[in-house]
Amino acid sequence: VRWPLSLTPLPCVLKPPPARARRVTFEDEVMPLGRPPGRVPRAADGEKPGAGSIPPRLAPRPRAVPDYVAKYPAIRSPRQREGYKGVFQDQLAEYTELLGEVRATRRRIGEPEDSAFLEKQQRCEYLKKKLTHIKARIQEYDRDARDSAVYF
Repeated sequence: VRWPLSLTPLPCVLKPPPARARRVTFEDEVMPLGRPPGRVPRAADGEKPGAGSIPPRLAPRPRAVPDYVAKYPAIRSPRQREGYKGVFQDQLAEYTELLGEVRATRRRIGEPEDSAFLEKQQRCEYLKKKLTHIKARIQEYDRDARDSAVYF
């Protein structure tokens, strides 16, 4: 399968919806339990919490990085590429279905107040960004593999 070199938005093909498949949750979408990283450690006995740190109003705010950026780094092997391709193909189907539902709902009711719709819309946007990221990683790997090939 050849991927186009441009990173244009994924095309949407509206088809009659297939039988509703059960929701598959991937390992990379499950949030770990426990305390989030990056928290300030507790102060020692007799010491003020945060002593010597930057005042809260001046401290830089952490920038949220989508989970898929960390979980889908640059591809290093053909096996890893096939894994990425599998995730892409699987979630592309979910994205296409969700996008069709979101567009149909927008046409029907204009600006919705429905929370279920808003959740679907947010999930659709997340999947679009994730699929674009994975597609870019696959293209980088293919380009690097092609550039490093030795011809005799």
